[in-house]
Amino acid sequence: MNPIRFRHPIWVGTFLLFILSISIQAQEYKELTLDDSLQIAEKNNLSIRSAEQKLIGAKTQVDLARSALFPRISANGNYTYFKDIQKSVIQAEGGFGFPTPGQEMGQMSTSDPDNEAELIELEFGAHHNIQGTVNLTQPLFAWGRIYNNYKAARIGYTAGEEELTAAYDNLRLTVYEAFYGVLIAQEFVEVAKQSVELVELQFAQTESSFSVGRTTQFEVLRAKVQLANVKSQLIQARNRVKTAKDSFKTILNIPLKEDISVNGSFQIQQTEKKLDELISIAMTQRPEVKQSNLNEQIGQKQLTVAKTQNLPDLAFFSNYQISHSERLTEMNRIWSLGLQINVPIFDGFASRAGVKKSESTLKQMELSSKQIKSSVEFEVRSSYLALLEAKTLIDVQKETVAQAEASISIANLQFQSGIITAVELMDAQLALLQARVNRLMAQHDYVIGFARLEKAIGQRIQ
Repeated sequence: MNPIRFRHPIWVGTFLLFILSISIQAQEYKELTLDDSLQIAEKNNLSIRSAEQKLIGAKTQVDLARSALFPRISANGNYTYFKDIQKSVIQAEGGFGFPTPGQEMGQMSTSDPDNEAELIELEFGAHHNIQGTVNLTQPLFAWGRIYNNYKAARIGYTAGEEELTAAYDNLRLTVYEAFYGVLIAQEFVEVAKQSVELVELQFAQTESSFSVGRTTQFEVLRAKVQLANVKSQLIQARNRVKTAKDSFKTILNIPLKEDISVNGSFQIQQTEKKLDELISIAMTQRPEVKQSNLNEQIGQKQLTVAKTQNLPDLAFFSNYQISHSERLTEMNRIWSLGLQINVPIFDGFASRAGVKKSESTLKQMELSSKQIKSSVEFEVRSSYLALLEAKTLIDVQKETVAQAEASISIANLQFQSGIITAVELMDAQLALLQARVNRLMAQHDYVIGFARLEKAIGQRIQ
């Protein structure tokens, strides 16, 4: 069997799968809805990834603070080799203050210093020595320092969760603004196309009327200038779509070379909540407000810890030690336990400085919390008023569009009767297009204003 021939279908299949995967990847971002955009942004946005990593760091701080509540156990061992051992010389009999055999107590024998037979050389120690120790230390009482540090770390983790929630809320608003920015830019292109088609038609009619003497050269020139203007507006509208899409893809962390479009509409949502109710919701639901309150609690815990730094603490300890050498018949074992108290006497006024620093930090957190609440209230008020303004403009633009449409009907009848010129009819038609553009802008501003109000209060408005 030819192995090359056998593998040929596999190569073809692999190549086709590769081409298919590229095709699927290229079409993945072809047309995006608002929900699709939010999911992609939450998955790919770098600011969210950074906030998640900060939350992981806060979790490790909790683990570190919790570890101080548990006992500390350590073990160490060593092996020592002595090439030379310390030696000493003593007398064979009576050298230690004891009588020689046959003598009474108190009768000491007199040794002859020149008699080397009466001297004994002893070695103290061993060549090979092994030693191992296991130590255990458990804090018993430290005026709540360890527990308060742990509680502060737990509160810090909760504050990190609120920071991540705030990052998601900010990203949601950013996606809303970018998504509807692309959507309205695409709508403007369609309006610009309609304007070009309309002016081209009117320009052709004006030239036809001029050829039969029903209009003047001035109206022809005016129509020609108007056609050039609307074509320029179409070019600008298309460029704005490209810019809006690039900004949108940057937020979603999509490669700029991807060709995308958005699919959506300007849905007008209503809310019956009053301003005071919205402010009250923001003060309880806004992640930044929650985070500032939690930071105050952390500052209070840190101040409590700082005030106990110069107080004594109590701990339990236990040690187990083994040792062995070639001179021992069995291993030595020593076990001990006890209580240890540490009493700070003088630390160079470090504890006093630490208390002052913690008090200052807590005061900064309190001031920052007040500033955040004031900023949140201002944001809710401004978002609410902007939403009311956009709602009023939508109502006004509805009437304006209706009036412009009625004007077109009248202008068409007048043009057919020869009462007005083609240029005047074109002005009426362009006025209708402008009214529709203004209504579209009002709808866009309302949708974005509604999203900003939701972000300002920290929750979705049902």
